Amino acid sequence: MKRRALIFVLAVGSIAGFASGLFSCHYHGMARRQAFEDHVADVCTRAAERSRDARDARDTGQSPNRP
Repeated sequence: MKRRALIFVLAVGSIAGFASGLFSCHYHGMARRQAFEDHVADVCTRAAERSRDARDARDTGQSPNRP
């Protein structure tokens, strides 16, 4: 009887461990995806601002690199 109980406890522990690991991988995958989306949004925002600044500089005759 002790042997069966030990096998049951180890099996439940193994299943719980794998489930915890899979959940952890899923959670960290979502965090990486969100970080990448934030990065892409930041890059797009900076590109739009540079484009606007260059267009404004052309309209006023100033150098686009001027702060």
